[in-house]
Amino acid sequence: MKPLLLALETATDVCGVALFAGEALCFEAILQRGRVHAEQLAPLIADALERCALQAADLDAVVVSMGPGSYTGLRVGVSTAKGLAEATGARLIGVPTLEALAASVTPYAAAGDVVVPLLNSRRTEVYTAAYRITSDATLELLAEPAALEAASVPDWLPRPDGDGQLWLVGEGTARVAAHLTEPPASLRLLDPLQHNLRAFWVGRLGLERYRSGRFEDVASFEPFYLKDFVAKPHRRAPAASLSS
Repeated sequence: MKPLLLALETATDVCGVALFAGEALCFEAILQRGRVHAEQLAPLIADALERCALQAADLDAVVVSMGPGSYTGLRVGVSTAKGLAEATGARLIGVPTLEALAASVTPYAAAGDVVVPLLNSRRTEVYTAAYRITSDATLELLAEPAALEAASVPDWLPRPDGDGQLWLVGEGTARVAAHLTEPPASLRLLDPLQHNLRAFWVGRLGLERYRSGRFEDVASFEPFYLKDFVAKPHRRAPAASLSS
């Protein structure tokens, strides 16, 4: 029997849900409105289950994009996934957000190509990592996830071997592209409006983990923030001007 997997993507402004029966995608919904995760994630999940004539109790696993990314978005996604897993007995699977973004390039890239996913972090920084496409179209980690100044990324970028291509993907490409004064000939920049985070890729990577038994402990699982949260100081509203 094909496992039923619910995948959640909330690490950025994207709020996405995908439902799989094995490798078959049953339903996917994507919202990109910013800060709607807390209000819209539960209705999206309910809609996905209803459209596929399923109950939450039917799920074999809940897969969640685990970070790095937005602190608020990650908390909403992970807490929702943990709640569903605890309530239904479904397995909990965490997928690194940058790996899911890199996976979106696999339909276009060739073996030996290098994929660098980029997500916006604070002000002038990006979250990034590097992966090599293997001969069986899977991802081999070349550089661990890190938060880097966008200006430093061009010197940091790994180079593919031989005639391989170097793919940059994600919303952070705009920050990095501004500093690419001498881009290598192998460079391929993907439009973030066309190639963004999707619950689909979270689910596809989650299925691989499900089949290999790579599950998370529901009680102890936490988002992968990569950087400590820094709260913004609260600004007082300006005092009203009283005129006589």
